[in-house]
Amino acid sequence: MPGASAQRDTTHRIAVASGIPLGGIGTGSVEIRPDGYFHDWMIFNLGSWAAQDSSHLRASEPRMDPGAVGFFLWTRRGDGAPKVRRLGMRADQEELYALSWAKSVEAIQYDATFPAATLRYLDRDLPVDVASTMFSPFVPHDPRTSGTPGFHVIVTIRNITDEPVRASLAMALRNPLAWGARDRRLRNTIARDGATTYLTMRTDAELAAPETLGSLGASVTGGDASWIAGEFSQYLGNGFRCPTASTNFWASFLVAFRATGRLPSLAGAASPAHLLRLTDAQIDALDVTAMRALVDQLRACAVFADAYDRFATVHAALTNDPTALAEYLKHCRTWLDALAGHERTGERWGDGALCASLELAPGAEREIELTLGWFFPHHVSMPGGPELGHIYEQWFRDAEDVNRFLVRHAAEHRARALGFAHALTDTTLGKEMSLAWSTQLSTLVKSSWWTRGNRFAMWEGLGCCGLNTTDVAYEGSFSILALFPELEMLQMQMGVAFQHTDGRVLHLLRDDLSSVDAEYGRVDMNPQFVLLVGRDYLWTGDHSYLERMWPHVVRAMENTARLDADGDGLPDSDTRRNTYDQWDLYGTPSYIASLWLGALRAGIRLAEAMHDDTTAARWREQLRKGGDAFEGRLWNGAYYSLWVDGDRRDECCMSDQLSGELYAQLIGLGHTLTRERMVDALRAIMRYNFTSEQGLVNATYPPGTHARFPAYDNYQAAGNWSGIEYMLAAEMMDMGLVAEGRAIVRAVQERYARAGRPWNHVECGDHYYRAMSSWACLLGATGFKLDAPAGTLTIAPLHGAALDSTEVRAPWVSPTGWGTLAQTGERLEVQCRSGHLTFQGLRTNLPAHTIETRLDGRAIAATQSSDGDYVLLRFGAPVTVGSGGVLILR
Repeated sequence: MPGASAQRDTTHRIAVASGIPLGGIGTGSVEIRPDGYFHDWMIFNLGSWAAQDSSHLRASEPRMDPGAVGFFLWTRRGDGAPKVRRLGMRADQEELYALSWAKSVEAIQYDATFPAATLRYLDRDLPVDVASTMFSPFVPHDPRTSGTPGFHVIVTIRNITDEPVRASLAMALRNPLAWGARDRRLRNTIARDGATTYLTMRTDAELAAPETLGSLGASVTGGDASWIAGEFSQYLGNGFRCPTASTNFWASFLVAFRATGRLPSLAGAASPAHLLRLTDAQIDALDVTAMRALVDQLRACAVFADAYDRFATVHAALTNDPTALAEYLKHCRTWLDALAGHERTGERWGDGALCASLELAPGAEREIELTLGWFFPHHVSMPGGPELGHIYEQWFRDAEDVNRFLVRHAAEHRARALGFAHALTDTTLGKEMSLAWSTQLSTLVKSSWWTRGNRFAMWEGLGCCGLNTTDVAYEGSFSILALFPELEMLQMQMGVAFQHTDGRVLHLLRDDLSSVDAEYGRVDMNPQFVLLVGRDYLWTGDHSYLERMWPHVVRAMENTARLDADGDGLPDSDTRRNTYDQWDLYGTPSYIASLWLGALRAGIRLAEAMHDDTTAARWREQLRKGGDAFEGRLWNGAYYSLWVDGDRRDECCMSDQLSGELYAQLIGLGHTLTRERMVDALRAIMRYNFTSEQGLVNATYPPGTHARFPAYDNYQAAGNWSGIEYMLAAEMMDMGLVAEGRAIVRAVQERYARAGRPWNHVECGDHYYRAMSSWACLLGATGFKLDAPAGTLTIAPLHGAALDSTEVRAPWVSPTGWGTLAQTGERLEVQCRSGHLTFQGLRTNLPAHTIETRLDGRAIAATQSSDGDYVLLRFGAPVTVGSGGVLILR
C-alpha cells in the first residue's frame, strides 16, 4: 500500500491469544484473531468443546488449526503481473520455497468490538485497499437469530490507482466431517441462487461416536463466482511435491489461481480415490477412447485438471496421443496413491473453495459478502455421554439452510449487529469503560450450551468445573438478563429443580445437565440466589416467573436463617465454605452477613409482590436486627472485619466485605447500612487492596493488623479475580466513587491487554463466567436501574471531576430494548434504537427545578417531587419510548 501506513520494523509485542468469537449462542464458535486466522474451532460436539488448537486431540477430533480457513487475494493492475497475498500473518502458513510469491500482507490492523472484528490488510505493493468485517448475527432480544450457527464476512476492496484493477478473493475451507473414519462418505455440492454461490459439505457416514457428523458450508455473494467443490487437502493448501517418472512439479491450487485469478469451477462432489486402480501395463493396454473416459473423470477434480493443463502445455496433441495420455494417467495414479494413501480410503479428500472476481475502475470500491455456517446435531456432554443436541436443530435442516438464512437476512443482521457493536463504544466515559462492558460478552458465545430440549447453561470456566454455577452467575449474568431475559430465566428455573430438600440451592450442574456436584455447603449461594431472583423480577416484571421461583426463595431463606445461632439476625454457624473455596471463613463473616442483608431486602420485596405479609414482616424484623448487629459487631473503625467469632476477630480487609449490600443497591433495592459507612469501607478497600500495578486483590492485612491463617498469603485472598474487580468497580461508581471505580477498570483492562487475552479472562478455567460482571460497569456508570413491577426507571449518569467530559454519553440496555443516553448539564436525552423502553415514573439526577419532558418532540406532563438525591417524575400514564424514539428532559 502506498505511503508509510505499514512500517517495516522489528518491534515485538505479545501475540494476542484471544479474539472475537464468531458463532451463535449455544452453537459453538471459532475465533478471529489479529493474525487474520481462525482459532479454537469449537463447533463440534466434543463435550466441553475444548480448544482445537490443543496438541492433545483425540483421534476423532478434527485438525482444525488456523490454516483450516484461508483467505487469498489476487490483484492485477492494468496489464501488469498479478500479485497474490494471504490475508493473514502466520509464519507457519507460509511456503517460501515453492510459493514464494504467495506472500502474507505486511501488516493487519485489528479493531474489534463484540460481536464484530474489522481487519485492515496493509500492503504497500498492492493496488487496492482491503478490509474485512466479520461478525455474528448477534441481535439483542432476538435469541433465535443470535443462536444461529454461523457468521458473516464482508470484504471491501477499493482501487487506489489511476488504472483499472482486477481483483479476486478466494476462501479455502477444510472439511472436518466424519473425521478419523476410514470411509468418510463425503458429499460436496455447489448451489447457485441469484448472486450467491453455496458450497456445502455433507457426509453419509455412520459412526459410533457421531460428534463430527453433520454439515459445514460457506457462501459467496458479489462478483463473478468460481469454485472448487471438493479436493484433497494437500492440494487445497500450500501444496505438495510427488515426483513421477515424467515430472516433478509443485501442485497447489494457488499456482493456477495466480495465473488466472479464478478457480476452475469443477463440480467434483465425491472422492476420486477409487479411480485408476491399474498397473502400468493395464494403462498402456487401454485404447484412446477408454483413456479419454478416465481423463474426463479425473479432470472433474481440480488437482488432476491442473496436471492435465500442465501436460497439455508440453504435449500439444495430448488429447489424441495415447503415449502422452498414458503418461498423464500414470502420473495421476502416482498422485492418487500419495494423496489418498495406498489403501485409497479418501480420508484426506473433501476440502473446498469459493472465489469472487471483480473489476474495479480507478477509485472504485466494491464488497464481497461471505458466510460460513455449520450444523452438527449430535452434541454430547462428554465422549460416550448422553446426547443433548442443539436448539438450532429446530430452526435449520443443515449447513446450507444456515447459510441461506444468513444470506437472506444479511442486510438486517449487518444493521442490527453492527449497530449494537457501535453503540457499545459510543461513550464519553473512555475506551477502558467501553471495553469493560463489551469484551466479556465473548463468553456468552464461547461458553454457552443451548440444547435441543431448550435447556440453557453457561460453563463456569470453558470446559471447567461445571455449568450454571450459582455463586458465579450471581456476578456474571447481568448481561444475559439485559440482552436475552428468557435465557437467564431458563437457567435459573433449571437450577431450582435441584434445590436440596433442606432449602440449599445447587452449586453447579455437571456437564450432563441432569446431575449436580455435592457442594451444597457453600453458604453464600442461598442469599445470592434470592438476590438473583429479586434482580430478575425487578428488571422484567415477570410475575409468573416470580410465582414459580417463590417457593424456592422461601426455602432458601429459611435455610440461611437457621445459621443464626445467637439470634442477632446474622449467620454465625457453618459459614466456612463459600465461593472463595480455598479460603475458609468463621463465625460471622462480613461477606456472608452482607449477602444475608441483601437477600432480606430482596426477599421482602418479593414477599410484598406475592402478598405474603406475614413473611415480609418476619424478614423486616430480621433485617432490622441484622443491620444493627452488622454495624455493631463487624465495624472496626476503618472497614468491616473479615469475621467475628465470639471473642476472636480477623481484621483482614476483604474486597467483597459488602457484597450483598452493594449488590442490592446496584439493582435498585437500596441498602441497610448508612451510605457514609459504606463509602468509608470502600475507600479503605481501595487504600489497602488496590494498586495500579496489580489491580484489586481479594484481601490484604492492612499495616498494624494481626495476620491469621488461612487468609494470610492465601493465594485466593492475594490474587485477582477480574469478576470481583469489575463488580466492585461498578458498585463504587454507583456509590459515587467515580475515580476509584474507573481506576479498577483501567487496571484490569491493561493487565489483560498486556497478556494478549482481552476477550478471555481466567479464574477457574478460561473465559470465566464471573468476569461477565463487567456488564455491571455500564449500570454503575449510568445509574440505570429498572423497577418494572412499579413502572419506575432510574437514569443517573456519573458526574464530577473524575470524568473526561462534561457530557455523559453511553449505551443503555433493558430486557425490552436498547439505545443510547446522553446527559449534559441540565439536559438528558434517551434514544431507543431497538425495541422499547416503558415506564411511568422516571428518577433522574438532573438539577431539582421544573423539568420539561418531550417525547418525539411532543410535550408530556408529569408531576415532580424530590426522592432523596433524585428528582422523581411521575406521568399520568405509562410512557413508551419506541424504536427510533427520543425522550428529552430539560
